[in-house]
Amino acid sequence: MNIQKLNDCMEVLKKDLGDGLVASSIVSTADAQTLIATEQSKPGAATLFSELTAQIQNALSHGYPGLGKYYYLDLAGNRGLLFIPFGDYQWGIAIDTQKAKLGLLLNIILPKIVNAFEDAVVA
Repeated sequence: MNIQKLNDCMEVLKKDLGDGLVASSIVSTADAQTLIATEQSKPGAATLFSELTAQIQNALSHGYPGLGKYYYLDLAGNRGLLFIPFGDYQWGIAIDTQKAKLGLLLNIILPKIVNAFEDAVVA
């Protein structure tokens, strides 16, 4: 785990999403402890969503393919949540869907940050 590379990942996300980024955090899936977070992130939310990912993974283990590189939740109130589970870590990203276009996030930003995240975790 390379903390400086995780910080770099977060900075890239902030730059690319701009005002569309609501909050973001990278947590350990073992204990839901936050490693890196934006100022707007809430530790309780990181724990809750880490548990949600574990429940989804458990549900899918009963005859379904597992999670891929990410999953996305479309929320009311022009909000979206993107989760990137990777081994012992998970990156959660909350966006304002009026300010951050989903196509840009999924097709341009996501591949870039997934590669950077994997590089930081494997390092």
